[in-house]
Amino acid sequence: MLRCLAVLALANAINTASRSAPLRVRGGADDARATHACAAALAAAKGKAAPKIARWRLDVDDGRLCPKGWSAEASSLVEDALREFDAATRTHWQSEDRVKSRAALAAYLQSEVGSAHLDQLQGAAERRLRQLKAALGRVYAKAGSADADAFDAELRKAEHDFDGDAARCRVDALKLEGVDERTAFLDAARQLASDFEASPAAQLVATRGERKRAEKAAKAAQRAARQDAAKGKAPSLVPKAVNVAVQLVGMLRPVGLGNLQGYCSYAMGPHSLLFGYADDRDPNGGGMDGDEIPLFRLQPKFTVDVDL
Repeated sequence: MLRCLAVLALANAINTASRSAPLRVRGGADDARATHACAAALAAAKGKAAPKIARWRLDVDDGRLCPKGWSAEASSLVEDALREFDAATRTHWQSEDRVKSRAALAAYLQSEVGSAHLDQLQGAAERRLRQLKAALGRVYAKAGSADADAFDAELRKAEHDFDGDAARCRVDALKLEGVDERTAFLDAARQLASDFEASPAAQLVATRGERKRAEKAAKAAQRAARQDAAKGKAPSLVPKAVNVAVQLVGMLRPVGLGNLQGYCSYAMGPHSLLFGYADDRDPNGGGMDGDEIPLFRLQPKFTVDVDL
């Protein structure tokens, strides 16, 4: 009886071994097929996405920044790549190779599309800063100084324009909205406006503005001279001008009688200082009516010179 039981147990073991061995061979083949299918799907997805990403980089180099439709195209590339990978590896959904390959594809898309997104926004920021610098130069040339209100208006315009660029470049599939890039752009724009008046560009603009104003005044004078000549008027050799000045006049009057007088003067621009000496007091220090006259007298004079 024991011998029969031993024989039955041995037969059962042999039968179990014969069934399990083919399963192990078949499982290894399935793993190999899954590995190959996932690797092929990953390579196909990368190969399909790479030309578009390369074209985007060429667009940045050529100055085509944040074109209309770029956001939808970038999101579609990411979603289509993942969808096609899932479809190609659906039969191996339990394979670890599929999980790893899909994670590798997602990381590739995040890196490459994210880099293209960053290139677009950095290029757009550089372009908007150049435009802002030119606009500030025009405002400075027109006003002759840093007009705070006009500068703020140009800053708001630059911010609005960059927000439009960021909206056209957002990638919803990867949640790339350009928040950090917007903050960096605004900081750079505000710094540019703050330092503009002391910059070499502002000095150049100021010099050009003075030159233009001088040329404009010269042309106006020539135009007026031609009009006077057409009317038969003789050209004036003295430029027409109105000068307003303040003068200080000093007088030293010692004791004595006589008519000796002397003056000295100092002038700077329209302002002058006159100083005189007059020997016209009596020996008692008074005037003809006996009033006390000070030794030194200083009085202001307001003059208006009109050249016609």
